[in-house]
Amino acid sequence: MLFLIVNMIKGIIFDMVGPLLQKNPVYVFDEVIETAEKIKNNFPNDKEFIKALGENEVTKRYSLEEIAQKVVSKYCKISEIWNILLPKLKENYKLGIINNGTAITIPYFKKENNFDEFFSIFINSSEVNIEKPDSRIYLLALEQMNLKPEECVFIDDMMDNVLGAEKIGMKGLLFTNYTKLITDLISFNIDIKFDILKP
Repeated sequence: MLFLIVNMIKGIIFDMVGPLLQKNPVYVFDEVIETAEKIKNNFPNDKEFIKALGENEVTKRYSLEEIAQKVVSKYCKISEIWNILLPKLKENYKLGIINNGTAITIPYFKKENNFDEFFSIFINSSEVNIEKPDSRIYLLALEQMNLKPEECVFIDDMMDNVLGAEKIGMKGLLFTNYTKLITDLISFNIDIKFDILKP
């Protein structure tokens, strides 16, 4: 008797910084950027974050727009992901993003990166008042993509966030580098029909 193994995966959700964007290789230390990011880590709520920026000696001399543009300039696309992997994945899977971060930078990240070309949803924690690894943010993404947990792979560079996705039944992948990501996706029978490991 022959058994047909059906791949149930219909969607793949990415974290933003890590799997999709990396620190720009030409980035030079900028005190404003580093201070703003440190403050954000201490104040997940945007209202408190904005207040803290206005009180900090380093950041208070800059507008929110200036700070946001500076932060965005620190990052760039991972070329293999955007030029090779995403175009192939888009052929067969729904793609989405769940990002933990301030809403202040998102318009500038979106302006610099063609997210809409590949991703059907973009959920930012500050805009929904839920952060990874809270189960609700994954469930919200699944609802928007009309997928069940077992039909989706979640990719993040932080293990706590991967475990959060796995807790609700999604398949989780810890991102470390492009080559390992491809190997991990293939292990989940993700349809990649060419030698994607070559640059």
